[in-house]
Amino acid sequence: MSSVETRAPPTELVRTTYHSAPTVARGDHIYVCRDTYRGVSFGRALYTHHAVDMGDETVIEYVSTTSAKRDSVVTRRSFVEFAKGGRVRVKEYAVRLDPEEAAARAELWLGHGGYDFFTNNCEHFASWCVTGDKSSAQIENGVASAGLVGTTALAPSVGVEVVGTLGSTAVRSAPNVMSGLCAVGGNAVGGITVLSGASGLAASGIMCYALRDKPMLPERERDARRTGRRGAIGGAAVGTVGAVCLVGALGVPGYSAAGISSGLATIGRVTGGGMVRGLSSTMLIPALFALILGYLLYRHASRRREPKARAALGFAT
Repeated sequence: MSSVETRAPPTELVRTTYHSAPTVARGDHIYVCRDTYRGVSFGRALYTHHAVDMGDETVIEYVSTTSAKRDSVVTRRSFVEFAKGGRVRVKEYAVRLDPEEAAARAELWLGHGGYDFFTNNCEHFASWCVTGDKSSAQIENGVASAGLVGTTALAPSVGVEVVGTLGSTAVRSAPNVMSGLCAVGGNAVGGITVLSGASGLAASGIMCYALRDKPMLPERERDARRTGRRGAIGGAAVGTVGAVCLVGALGVPGYSAAGISSGLATIGRVTGGGMVRGLSSTMLIPALFALILGYLLYRHASRRREPKARAALGFAT
């Protein structure tokens, strides 16, 4: 076998109360922050490296045998080599395998390769040994971040293209924007509401994925994620209402066709364009509200429940 197989978690799961770092014990999932990449120090944590502690001053981890990470092999090394002077921390789980079984799993894979940055990196390996489930918070957060960037970049453009296609006059002209909005939502206000709401819904959906519930996590982390998900959904709703109100307030007073068109034109002038730019900028508001509110509430809840410093998020090794 060349990689960590996907197996059903063993039935013997035990609840544990974790000690705090730097004290570690046999069968623990441990990690350390790294601030150096290819010999260059960046002065701040770039990523975290993970392993399974064996309780005898050694760890089992993925170690590259060449300059290429894809050649990494599951290897036993000293605790000191793993730490490299960094602070070693324990990954907490509410539900995990018995420590002896976790250690046995790690030993089983000594000498095997199968490293893959996205599906089988050091964090995947350590979490599988300790919980029976392969997961990497670093990769999941990276995917979610990329999705949020894509949503904020693409959703407004897609919305503008939809409006332009459904409009009944010259593409990207003011009358075309207004007729397109009416085609989308029945009237201009409805069109802005539908498009802005769709943008916010997409962003909140990605945030909810990034902060999804995992039964194996400590209760405080699950509570913080729950708060963040609610914040993202609420932020999308507030942002949608705020976007419509902003358009109405910046144009001719009211929500008539003249009010909506002048409001979009005003926003467009502020952001360096016309009505089309104003529409795309308006669609960004709910997505940004969902992202910012969801993240801030999650961080606030995390710090309130666990005042200790957390490892920086980055890329897995």
